[in-house]
Amino acid sequence: MHEHVYIDLCRVTRDPDHWLYDSDLILQEVGRFSTLGGATLVDMTNRDLGRNPSGLQMVARKTGLNIITGCGWYREPFYRQEVYEKTTNQLAEDIVWEITNGIEGTDVRPGIIGEIGSDRNYISPAEERSFRAAARAHQRTGLTISTHCVRSPTGLEQLNLLEDEGVDLRRVIIGHCDTYPDPNYHEAVARRGAYVQFDTIRNRAVFDIEQRVQFTRLMVNKGHLHQLLLSQDVCMKSHLHTYGGNGYAFVLEDFVPRLLKAGLSQAQIDVILLENPIAALTGTRP
Repeated sequence: MHEHVYIDLCRVTRDPDHWLYDSDLILQEVGRFSTLGGATLVDMTNRDLGRNPSGLQMVARKTGLNIITGCGWYREPFYRQEVYEKTTNQLAEDIVWEITNGIEGTDVRPGIIGEIGSDRNYISPAEERSFRAAARAHQRTGLTISTHCVRSPTGLEQLNLLEDEGVDLRRVIIGHCDTYPDPNYHEAVARRGAYVQFDTIRNRAVFDIEQRVQFTRLMVNKGHLHQLLLSQDVCMKSHLHTYGGNGYAFVLEDFVPRLLKAGLSQAQIDVILLENPIAALTGTRP
C-alpha cells in the first residue's frame, strides 16, 4: 500500500542511494514480490519525485502486477515554484486534471492522492495548501488520500486539516505511523476513523521488525483490525534485495510468519493484506 518503483529523492538530498531508475533492476526486484504471490502494488511517487508513468506501465505488463499510482505534492523541500504561485483551488484543479486525463501526456491516471506530507513535526503554510488542495480534489474525484508523517504525531494535525475541508476520515491513510513508536498515537489515529499504516517494515534490525509486530498485534487486540495497512516503503537502492535490503516482498516473506508466531490468525492477516487495501482504496470499509 505504500511503495516506490521509480523515484528520485536525490534531486533534493544529493544522495545517489535515493534514486531508483534502472528498469532491469526494478523488474527483478518488483518481480520477486509478484513471484511470491503479490498481486497489487501502490506506488506513491507523485509530482517532482521522479515518477515514471510509462515505466510503471511496462513493469505492470512484464510482472503481471496491478500498479496503482499517486498524485499531488510530496512535502515542502521537494516543492517546485508552482506550489507557491498557484491558489489552493488551482492546485486542486491540477490534481483533478491528472486523475481525469492522465499523467504527463500518458493515459496513466492516478488511483490515489498521495503521498502528501509534512516535512517536520508541524504542517507548514505551503504544506497546508497542498493538503487543502488534496482534500478538494478528493471531494471531486472520490480518491483516497494517503499521507507522509515521520517521527512525530503530526498525523493528528493532518486529520484535523482534512476534516476541516470536509473529508470523511475513513478515506484517509496516515502513513509511517510506525516511525513514531507510541501505541497511544496509533490508537488515536484509529479512533478518528482513519487507517493506521505501518509502512517502514524494511529494517534489517530484529528489534525494529519485532517492534512493528507488536504494534500490529496491539492494534488488533484493541479492535482496530479493519484499520491496519502494512508496507515497506522501498525508496532507496539500499532497501532493495540486490543491495542487501529487504525489498518489496519482505512483508510476505518474513513479517507474516512473525505475525502468525505472535498470535494473529491467518484470517486476521488476510483482512490486513487483502480486505483492508481494497476497502481503503474504494471507500468500502464496513
